[in-house]
Amino acid sequence: MQQSVVNQSQTDETSDIEAARTTLRQWTEAVAVGRVEGILALYAPDAILVPTLSNEIVSDEAGRRRYFEFFLSNGKAECTINSEKIRIDHKRCTVAIAGIYSFLFQRSTGPETVPARFLFTFERTGGDWRISGHHSSRCI
Repeated sequence: MQQSVVNQSQTDETSDIEAARTTLRQWTEAVAVGRVEGILALYAPDAILVPTLSNEIVSDEAGRRRYFEFFLSNGKAECTINSEKIRIDHKRCTVAIAGIYSFLFQRSTGPETVPARFLFTFERTGGDWRISGHHSSRCI
């Protein structure tokens, strides 16, 4: 009997991780097509954003909107996940994904790549996984 409980737990963990990864993939796709509304829809209403190209920390949709409108003001930014580490917290129904991603901006002066560290936290609310925290900083 214990074996089936362990297997179900492993299945749930894999499912939760894949759901969080799906939300992260949707985020990178929304950034790549420059859809601010699509980006914002992936965040929990009270999610905290510590952005890559700004010193303003925001925790409401208006602040996130301002930032992503600024972030995408010079055009779309292709985002590639280069590496990731994952941690799951079953008690709190959260998944954290940290790693390195790169943004490729098509500037008037030519392409510019901006590598950055990231930490996303995802929270299951209802049946959906939303971004509850997002920290990003340029790699030096």
